[in-house]
Amino acid sequence: MADRKTVTRQTFIGEKGIALIERRCLEMGHLFHPRRVDHGIDGHIDLVDPDSRAVLNLTLLVQSKAQDRRFSGETDDGFHYLCDQRDLDHWLSGNSPVILVFSHPESHEAWWVEVKAAFPDAVSRAARRVDIDKHTQRFDRDAAQALLRLAMPQTTGLYLRPAPITEVLTTNLLPVIEMPPTVHLAPTAFTDYRAAGGALETQGRRESGWILRDNLVLSFHDLRNSPLRVLCDGDPERHETREWADSEDLDTQHRFADLLSRTVQGSYPELRWHKNRKHMHFRATSHLGPRKAGKGPGSRGRTVFGPHTSKSDLQRVGYYHHAALRTRFRRLDGVWYCQLEPDYCFTTDGYTEYPFADRLLAGIKRLDRHPAVRGWTRMWANYLRQDADLFTEARPVRFGELATMTVERGIDDLLWGPAPSGAAPEDDQDPSAGGQESLDAVLAAADADTQDLLSLLQDGESDEGAPRRRSPGSKARSAGLRTPRQGRASGARRGR
Repeated sequence: MADRKTVTRQTFIGEKGIALIERRCLEMGHLFHPRRVDHGIDGHIDLVDPDSRAVLNLTLLVQSKAQDRRFSGETDDGFHYLCDQRDLDHWLSGNSPVILVFSHPESHEAWWVEVKAAFPDAVSRAARRVDIDKHTQRFDRDAAQALLRLAMPQTTGLYLRPAPITEVLTTNLLPVIEMPPTVHLAPTAFTDYRAAGGALETQGRRESGWILRDNLVLSFHDLRNSPLRVLCDGDPERHETREWADSEDLDTQHRFADLLSRTVQGSYPELRWHKNRKHMHFRATSHLGPRKAGKGPGSRGRTVFGPHTSKSDLQRVGYYHHAALRTRFRRLDGVWYCQLEPDYCFTTDGYTEYPFADRLLAGIKRLDRHPAVRGWTRMWANYLRQDADLFTEARPVRFGELATMTVERGIDDLLWGPAPSGAAPEDDQDPSAGGQESLDAVLAAADADTQDLLSLLQDGESDEGAPRRRSPGSKARSAGLRTPRQGRASGARRGR
C-alpha cells in the first residue's frame, strides 16, 4: 500500500480532551466553543444562567492540557504542571479570565484551575508551577457555580493580548570583523586638517585614514613609511589595536571611532565625502550615466547614481541623485559596529549641489517608508562588505553581515512608517519647505514630481517581491536626454 498521511496519537488525545471539556460544560449548563486556530487558547465558555437559561454574555477562556499518561508527580490526590513562560505571559497579559483544564480523556477525568489565582505574585510566576488537588478541583457539573463567579462583569470588556510570535529583526548595525593589528601615532605640529592636507599634497598624493587629536597624528598606516611621515614632529609609536578597541576610557573610544570612520571613508574610491552634509555619497560616473551597486543575497543592487528628467522639460536632465550614507561607529557588548543611516545627495552636474536639494530631501522624508529604508540599508551593507578586486587595494577594515536579534513579539509590517515629523531634529528640517505646504508644492519648486522620487525610493524592490519599476536612469537613456555635461565636461571630471 502506498504511503499515506497519518494522524498522530497526540492529535487524537488533544481532540478527545476538547470533546471532554465540551461535554462537561453541557453537563454544567454552559456552552463551550472551540477555536479553529489555537494560539495558547483552545476555546471559550459562554456562561448560562442556571435558572432562566439565559445566555449571560459572560465569557471564560480555556486552554486544554490532555494526556494519556500521568502528569508530573501525579498520585491519587494530585499532581503538578510546569507552564511554558510564553504561554503564562500570554494568559496573564489581559483582563480575560483563563482556566486550564487538565484531563485524562480515556478515563473521563478532568481538573481545572484559574490562571490568575494560581499565579498571584512574582514569585509564583517565576516558578511557573501549578499544583492541582484532584479532590477539590474536579472539572464536572459541580464546578458550574465557581465558573459563574469567575466571569468578568459585563461593563469590563474582554481583552487578551495577542499570542507572542518569535521574530528575527535585522538591525542597521554592521559588525567590524577585521581591522589592522596596530595603531600608529606621533607628535605633530599640525592642528588644522586643511593645513595638514596641504602638507600631504606636497608629497604628490593624498592620504586618507588619519586623524589629528591632542597634538598627535594617528593612523593605521605605518607613519615611518608613508606620506603621513610629513605630518610627524617626532618619532612614531606603535600600539596594539586591541588596547584602543577594548579601552573603557570614553575619550579613547571616541578617538578610535573617529579613526575607524576616516579609514573607512578613504577605503572606497567610488565614494566622496560631503563636508557640509557629513555623509559619503557615490561619485558621478565619467559619462554621467546610471551606476548600480550593492548586489548581494536577496538584492540585485540599486541605482546609486543616475539622472532625473526635469518636470518642465522632459528632454533635459534636471538633477542627478547620489546614494549617500551617514555612519557612526560604536561599541556594543565588546563588539565594534558601523551604524548605517542611508541618505541622499542631489547635484546639477554630478559634483555641484542642486540648488533645490533641500526641497527634494523634504519630499523624500514625506514619502519614505520602511521598505525603502530596509532596501537602501541592505544595499549599503552589501557594498561595504564586498571584497577588494584586482583594481583596488585590500581594505583595512572589513565587515560582517548586518546584526540580527530575536524578539518574542511579532511586529506588523503594516505599522512601519516614517518617523513623526515632530521627532526630526530641527536642524534636519528645511524651513524653506514650509511644513504646511503640500508635497506637490514642495516638489514643484524643485522641478520634480512625486513619481520621480518614488522611483528612487522603490528602486530594486522587485528583489523582494514588489513590481519592478524602471530605474531613473533608464528614462534618461531611452529619451536621449541633453545633460549638463555637454559644454561643462570639466565639472563632470571633478566629480569622478
